[in-house]
Amino acid sequence: MAASALAISDEHVDLAEAAAGQLKRCRALAAARGTTEGADAHPSEIWAAAADLGWHGLAVDERYGGSGFGLAELAIVLEVMGYELCPGPFLPTVTLAATLNACGSDSLRTTYLSALAAGAAVGAVAVTDGVHIDSDGIAAGHCPAVLGAPDADVIAVVVGDDVLVLDTSTDGVAIGTAPNALDSTRNIGELSLTGIEVSEKNLIRGGARRLHTIWRILAAAESLGSAKACLQEARDYAQVREQFGRTIGTFQAVKHHLANMLVDTEMTTAAVWDAARAEDLDSAWFAAAVAAWHAVRTVVSTAEMNIQLHGGIGFTWEHDAHLYLRRARTTAALLNNGDGALADIVTAQHGGHAHGPSFTLPAEADMFRAEARTAATAVRALPVAQQREFLVQSGYFVPHWPRPWGRAAGPVEQLVIDEEFAGIEITDMGISGWVMLTIAQAGDDSQRARWVEPVLRGQELWCQLFSEPNAGSDAAAVRTSAVKVDGGWRVTGQKVWTSGAQKCQWGLATVRTDADAPKHAGVTMMAVDVRAVGVEIRPLREATGEALFNEVFFDDVFVPDADVVGDVGQGWKVARATLGNERVSIGGGSGSIKIGPDDVAAVLEKAPAATRDACLRRAGEIFAEVYTLRPLNIRIAARALAGAATGPEANVTKLLKAESSQHLTELAMELAGTAAVTGDAPEVTHDYLFARCLTIAGGTSEIMRNTIAERILGLPRDPLLK
Repeated sequence: MAASALAISDEHVDLAEAAAGQLKRCRALAAARGTTEGADAHPSEIWAAAADLGWHGLAVDERYGGSGFGLAELAIVLEVMGYELCPGPFLPTVTLAATLNACGSDSLRTTYLSALAAGAAVGAVAVTDGVHIDSDGIAAGHCPAVLGAPDADVIAVVVGDDVLVLDTSTDGVAIGTAPNALDSTRNIGELSLTGIEVSEKNLIRGGARRLHTIWRILAAAESLGSAKACLQEARDYAQVREQFGRTIGTFQAVKHHLANMLVDTEMTTAAVWDAARAEDLDSAWFAAAVAAWHAVRTVVSTAEMNIQLHGGIGFTWEHDAHLYLRRARTTAALLNNGDGALADIVTAQHGGHAHGPSFTLPAEADMFRAEARTAATAVRALPVAQQREFLVQSGYFVPHWPRPWGRAAGPVEQLVIDEEFAGIEITDMGISGWVMLTIAQAGDDSQRARWVEPVLRGQELWCQLFSEPNAGSDAAAVRTSAVKVDGGWRVTGQKVWTSGAQKCQWGLATVRTDADAPKHAGVTMMAVDVRAVGVEIRPLREATGEALFNEVFFDDVFVPDADVVGDVGQGWKVARATLGNERVSIGGGSGSIKIGPDDVAAVLEKAPAATRDACLRRAGEIFAEVYTLRPLNIRIAARALAGAATGPEANVTKLLKAESSQHLTELAMELAGTAAVTGDAPEVTHDYLFARCLTIAGGTSEIMRNTIAERILGLPRDPLLK
């Protein structure tokens, strides 16, 4: 496993590997274990090594002794520290330093930043609102749990919308140490302020929100590292622990637990990365709340599941699993178990502020922008009926496709096009689109010439003829057969769950052409004219009352040799390409429900008070889940921009898209109440029913979890299925 999930660029990868190497040399995990037997929770060796490498000053300007980087780099170091369960007050110290650097006064920066950046001073932050300043300017109050407070030289305390910064030696500042803290690897204690006269020079006016943003991002990054460690431990154990004559990693229940751990970790990775890369803190507020919520949920659940999958050995004192659980629960409590973040997420959704942080595309984007802007302006000036033709002719209809149909646009150009074409409705070709992309990739010149252009122009529709009765998600279990005849093939068999077949002119079908060949080797891909003699289409009425799916029967249907796509017997390779195009499309939003988070937020706001209060937390969770699909997809582009290897994002987006759609419509149904069952909220009812198919279509969620466990985590297949 890579040293950092957040790191994509070469520079960030190098930083992560250097941090991991240093912490292993310092035996950080062993130091963490030592604290359970009374060793110092602020080990000087680790602190000095971090200072020597400049980690304390990563997010501090050079004029104050820092290196002038930002939260993105600091988050990577904290992720690695979380993985190694690094002891010490690094997290609160760099949170304070980053806050002072971002919004502190010149006086506060001059007084404290150089020492914090050099590791010569320890910082702490009290983010709970337990302190107040009266009308005479006297501060008093109590914060029961402040991370790093017993070690701190300087502390920042949230007071309403402001932040009060104090030397811990100030008269009236009292700090105690929790003697029986759950997490022994870091000192935590209560803070009491009594009769402290506040000066403007000690205040950061309006700084509370920025401090919360930084704290959430950095605490989430550290938690991500711990979650990764728990996933790695559990995965490794599942590959070697044997029961009932085989490794437990072959059991589907274990695979699904591990797949869920990976999916949660990937969501957290995307959310933290999204927030940490922001160009300014104000634009990162919502993303930081999303990151904090994901981190709390993920680090606790993965730590708990790590113990479960280890069984009895995971519950022993000697195993590291309980150390990660103690750290996870402590961080969760300090982050208010995510409740504050969830409240902010719902508030942002209500107020129209649920969007990602601002960032700038690389310089090479400028070479694409003028042309894209000119094209977008031209499209907006055309009547709607003429826009598609212009888009097809210019290549902007499917810019990522190869020429001559698209622009062969790379990630940078695609991101530019997304910006410049904002607000222009471009028809989603759905199944026809991903089938045609397969034809463009695997078909011959004649097939491309015949079929691609009519689909792009909306003149023809295609369906996908893969699924068969009794096959379920096993798309290679093909029984529809073809016999070679003069000039072509005679096809007989049945397909099912074929979306839109009754409206299509063509279908791309998997057909078995060699009954004696291995399962995946005897399949050929054929384009079938569904209007041909011998093809019968029977619509299937679904739970919504609509008939989108169909049964398709082939009775001795002739398919000419010219309509075989790819080589005979190599159809499974073509099918996998089509399935890949389908899952990327579904993950990216194709085939989505109509209801969105804004719609649900509006219903939530109008719901009776009791219903609203009962649903607020779940609404925040679902809004965060839906939003995270965006950074997951953007990370795919970012990897391509950096020339990095493909990551796990594309493998989990389809699963998340389907399940988050169900969660959203379930909440909408609950909020709609009786209106959803009396016919007075038809869109809610329809989308709720329709969403039930999303975890089945394109591969069931259960099979997707098996795939994630086997292809990404490397778990073995069930030996009974080999």
